[in-house]
Amino acid sequence: MTIARLFFLLLFCLTQTSQLPLLAQADQSAKPKLVLLIVADQFSYNYLSRYGDKMSSSGLRYLMENGAQFTNCVNRSASTNAASGYSIISTGAYPWTTGIVSNKWYDRAKKDYRSAIQDSSNRMVGANGVAGGTKALNGTTLGDQMKLSSNGRSKVIGLCGDESAALLLAGPLATSSLWFDKRSGNMVTSSHYGSSIPTWISAFNDTHFAERYIGKPWQRLLAETEYGASTRDDYPREATMASDGRKFPHIIAGGAKDGEGYYDNFAMTPFANQMICDLAKDALDKEQLGNHSDADLLVLGLSAGERLTQLFGPYSQECQDLILRMDQSLSSLFQAIDDKVGLRNTLVIFTASHGSPAIPEFLDERGMEAGRLDPKVVANQIKAKLDQRLGEDNWVESFDPPNLYLNLDAIDKAKLRQPDVEQTAARAARSIPGIGEIFTAWQLYSNQLPSTPVSDKIRRSYYFGRSGELFVLTKPGHVFCGDTTGTGYGSHYSYDSQVPLLICGPGVRGGKYASHSSLSDIAPTVTSILGIEMPSSCEGNPLDIAINQVYGPPRPRLTQAQ
Repeated sequence: MTIARLFFLLLFCLTQTSQLPLLAQADQSAKPKLVLLIVADQFSYNYLSRYGDKMSSSGLRYLMENGAQFTNCVNRSASTNAASGYSIISTGAYPWTTGIVSNKWYDRAKKDYRSAIQDSSNRMVGANGVAGGTKALNGTTLGDQMKLSSNGRSKVIGLCGDESAALLLAGPLATSSLWFDKRSGNMVTSSHYGSSIPTWISAFNDTHFAERYIGKPWQRLLAETEYGASTRDDYPREATMASDGRKFPHIIAGGAKDGEGYYDNFAMTPFANQMICDLAKDALDKEQLGNHSDADLLVLGLSAGERLTQLFGPYSQECQDLILRMDQSLSSLFQAIDDKVGLRNTLVIFTASHGSPAIPEFLDERGMEAGRLDPKVVANQIKAKLDQRLGEDNWVESFDPPNLYLNLDAIDKAKLRQPDVEQTAARAARSIPGIGEIFTAWQLYSNQLPSTPVSDKIRRSYYFGRSGELFVLTKPGHVFCGDTTGTGYGSHYSYDSQVPLLICGPGVRGGKYASHSSLSDIAPTVTSILGIEMPSSCEGNPLDIAINQVYGPPRPRLTQAQ
């Protein structure tokens, strides 16, 4: 062998060995040990910018500055309520697939409403009463897929302020999912998850956490001058908490201790969110989350904002204080996670089930078209117009916006065609001030929806047997609300549908992303990072723009000739 050939052979070997370590050099440990999914209720997207300067650097700002912030994340269905929001987040699918069209829907067989989690076969564990279940939810959830992919080794724990959040976010295969019961003041679960609650939850219940706050004042976290982004404290269109007024300090009142409603006021204060975050710290320790061979999932449902925002509106000092205190609670939780698991090993997702419209009078005072529509009045107006045109009968069986249910028996008895009655009812509804677009079931069946920006959202929201014959939408700035104070929620407009989405942790490329994203993209993004199968009915797409390349830079493929 000549010296020249020996040299080229040595050079070839060196070239090959320099290529071999590329895979080894890549970050093979990018998969998280713990997934923390935080879902706030009725959290307006603009809270992040409006209150960001008052937030700590170790709370929500930590996620914004170190993770991926999606500035155009929306719920792409036409009905933005909490239950359907939870189901979209956990399954990656919309109501036309999951069946969760709303918090509740009309059951024609029983002539009554049933909730999205109603299941009479389950009992409450940790207190007395009937508990819900997930029978109405079609398809698997993110937590289910983590359990299935690990052969049950992953722990999936849900801790929520609301029952539907606990059941729909954690899923049927969860290790345990618990919520705050406003009748007993305990954290409870469903018999679906077992016959007992964890011992550390029993110990927590023995402390009677919520009772510490009953009768105590809720003061502002900061000086009143720091609440310049909000309306004045005694804004007259705000509603009030029970046995309390519109101004700080709010006394967290309770009724008769052995009656319903004793813990209602507590459940809509920042201290209810703090309770969930404190319990999450206990779960890290007692359940050893993040310390198993497969990734664990901890789901937190921060539900205090749902009722509070409906009473005081998203521009109130109460809501600002709720968010600032939530930020403090999350900051403390992140520190605990960093100590026990390491934030570098934790994938954190923060989002919301839906946003919130302003109090209509707040917009009206600023020269914008706005108003409130009482659902009962709207239903009676439609019925009266149908009586005039079709003859008197109980034509409208029920109306839970946006779903209006016609009386199908009355239609059959009158020997009328259902599509004709639907169109007549739609014309009647359109004549009511504040009502916007109307869509009918027949338009969906016959694929004749008009080509409008909201048509696809209507399709995603409709589920046969649970949705109404009419889908009734308001005009922008209008809300379905039977009260003269406070606000509602649930429309397809951006104030209801646009939500925050912050993702931070291993496998995530930080930055601010303005590309279109959706609640349905959360589950497939997490499963992509974990390297597991997406939920069974998932419609969303992984947000690959913010997912790091796990296996390192591509290397040239060498052929035999080389």
